[in-house]
Amino acid sequence: MKKFYLLAAGLTLSLTLGACANHQSKTATSSTTSQSQHSSQSKKTNQASAPKVQTQAKASHTQATKTTWNETKSKQLATFMTNWGASMNQSYDAYTPDKPGDFYGASIPNATYNGQMPLAIDSVDNQVKVAWAPNGNGPKDTYLLLACYSDTAHARYLGKHVYLFASYNNQPQVLVSQQNQGNERNSFVFKQTANQDLAKGFAQIFTGKNIPAKFAKSSVNNPNKQGLAVSDEEALKLFYTVQTSAGGNAEFSQRLANDADSYLFTNVSGQNVTFGMGKDVTRTFPTNTYQVLGSPSYLGSTVFQKIGPNKYLVYQVPTHFDLQFQEDASFAKQKSDQYMDHPQEVTVGTVDEQVLAQMKAKLTH
Repeated sequence: MKKFYLLAAGLTLSLTLGACANHQSKTATSSTTSQSQHSSQSKKTNQASAPKVQTQAKASHTQATKTTWNETKSKQLATFMTNWGASMNQSYDAYTPDKPGDFYGASIPNATYNGQMPLAIDSVDNQVKVAWAPNGNGPKDTYLLLACYSDTAHARYLGKHVYLFASYNNQPQVLVSQQNQGNERNSFVFKQTANQDLAKGFAQIFTGKNIPAKFAKSSVNNPNKQGLAVSDEEALKLFYTVQTSAGGNAEFSQRLANDADSYLFTNVSGQNVTFGMGKDVTRTFPTNTYQVLGSPSYLGSTVFQKIGPNKYLVYQVPTHFDLQFQEDASFAKQKSDQYMDHPQEVTVGTVDEQVLAQMKAKLTH
C-alpha cells in the first residue's frame, strides 16, 4: 500500500479526476480482497499451530514443576540421616504432617506451610511460597517440601535443629533452623545449611546417585557388646563433650557450671531401653551402660558405654517419650531399635577443668 501511494503521488496532474477516481476505486477493491485473503490465511495458520503451542506450554510447565522423588529416595535419605547424624553426635527422626514433631512449641513440618509460622529464608521479612509435596510435584517458584528431620526428641533444649529437604524449581535445597522464639512477623526463619556433607549428600540422593559411600553404612559394629567400667570423672568429661558439641555452642559450657542443680550418674545396665515408657518394648541396655542426667532438664541427658581409652558409644535415647511411644508398640520398637542399633562413636575432647570441678561438686548417684 505504501508503494502504491508513493506512486500515486508521482502521477502527473494531466490525469483526469475521473481516471484518478476509477483507479482509486479499483485499488480499494484490490486492497480489501488482499486483506481478506491475508486474514483468512492468518486464521488458518494460527488454528493449525495453536495445538502445538498449547502442547509445548503444557510440557514446559510439567517439566518445571515435577521432581523425581519416590519411596526409594525417601528410604535412602532416612539411612543417610541416621549415619550423618551419628557423625555429628546427633540423632534425627523424620516428621510428617500426619506425625508432626514439637520444635520449641511449633508443629513441624506443618507450621511452615499452613500459615501458623510462614517459612522465611534468612530474615523474618523474606517469607516464601511453600508446599508439602512428598512426591515432588507442585507449582513453580515454590519450596516443595520432600521431607523434614529434627533432633528435637534427643538434643538438649537449646541445641535442637530442624532440617527441611526441599526442591525449588527442580534444584535440591537443605534448609536448617534453630529458631527457639517468635518474631514480629511470626516467621519460621531457615537458612541454607553450611554443612557440605549434608548438602552434597542430599543432592546426590535427589539426582538418583544413591547415598554417599561414607554414609551408606553405620561405622559402628556390634554396638551392644559389654562395655567398660566408667569413673565419675570420665562420665562427666563425656557428658561435657556431648552436650557442648550438640549445638556448637561454646557458651553452653558455662551453663553446665552455673545453671546446674545436680548431675545424676547411674548404671542403667539391664534396664528397659525406653525406661518402661515404650509400649511392649522388652529390650534392655547391655552391661556397663551408664547415664548422666542434668538438672534442669535442658542441660541434657547422655546414655553411653565406654569402648576404649576416651572412646564411647552414645545412645540417643529421647529425653522424653511422647504418647506415640506409650501407645504404639510398632513405633516404640522401631524407634528404640534405631537408637540402640545406631549409637554414635564419640571421642572425649578438651574439657574446661574449672567447669569440670564445678560439675563434680554437683554430682550425685
